[in-house]
Amino acid sequence: MPPNTTARPPARRRRGRLSVRRAIPLAVLAAISTLAVATASFAHPPSIPASLDPNAFGAVAMADGGATMPPPTIEFAMPAAAPDIGDFQEDDVRSFAPRANPDQAVEAESVLKPTPKPKPQPTPPPNPSHSASGRAAWYCNNGSGCPAGYSGGLYAAAGAALRVGNWRGRVVTVCGNGNCINVKLVDWCACGGARIIDLFGAAYGRLAPLSTGTVAVKVSW
Repeated sequence: MPPNTTARPPARRRRGRLSVRRAIPLAVLAAISTLAVATASFAHPPSIPASLDPNAFGAVAMADGGATMPPPTIEFAMPAAAPDIGDFQEDDVRSFAPRANPDQAVEAESVLKPTPKPKPQPTPPPNPSHSASGRAAWYCNNGSGCPAGYSGGLYAAAGAALRVGNWRGRVVTVCGNGNCINVKLVDWCACGGARIIDLFGAAYGRLAPLSTGTVAVKVSW
C-alpha cells in the first residue's frame, strides 16, 4: 500500500505563516529605532566652537624649576588703508573752464577727437633757377577732356613761358592764393593772354575754387 502524502502541505503552510508573523514585528522595531535616532539628532544640534581668546594663554612652567616662559603675544595686524584715487590723472588734458555763454551747446566731438593738424604745404625752391608769373586756368574735370593716359591728379599743361629745355615730365611748384602745390607737366597749352599754365581740376582746387576760373600764380622750378 503506497504511503500517505496528503498531510505534508498543511505543515508547509504553517511554516509560511510563522515566517510572516516573525517579520512584521522586526520591521516595526527597525522603524522605531530609525525614528529615535533622527529625533535625537534634531534635539541636540552640533555646538558652535567658541572664539579663540588671546588672554587664555598663560605662562608655561619649566620641568626643572627654571624660569617660566612668558605667554606668546598675538598681534592682529589691520589691513593697510587703500590710497585715495583722484577723479582724474595728471595727464588729463580736458578743460572744465566755464563757457562764456551758459546756453552754448557743448560740442562732444571737439572733446573726444583731437583737432587734426594741417598738412604741410609745399614751398617753392629757395633758389629757383627759373620762374614765371601769370594766371592759371583748369581743365580735365567736370566734363573737360583729359590728355591721353590721364584721368586726374596733380598734373598740368605748360604754356610757352614754361616750355624751356626738356620740360615734359618736369615737376614745378605753383603758388597762388596763399597756397603752393607741386605738379608734373604732362601736356602743353596755347594759354593765350596772361595764362602761363593750365592745371588739372584736382590741382587747381587746392589753390582756389573751380568757380573762380583763373587765379594768379607764380611757377618755379
